[in-house]
Amino acid sequence: MDKINRFFIHFWLAFSIATLIWAFFKWYQTDWNQAKFNFMVPVIAFFWYLMRLMTYRRLKRNQNK
Repeated sequence: MDKINRFFIHFWLAFSIATLIWAFFKWYQTDWNQAKFNFMVPVIAFFWYLMRLMTYRRLKRNQNK
């Protein structure tokens, strides 16, 4: 279970970085009014990363007690 949790922590971090690059690329191709909604996906993915990371740390802390 530990490997799965660490995988998803890294997955959400990589996904947020990849979608951020994609959003900047779309912004470069079009104007801001069309591309601004593409920046919502990396923000949501980064919050998922933070939630997974905090949950993982809490789980490890409770296992060590």
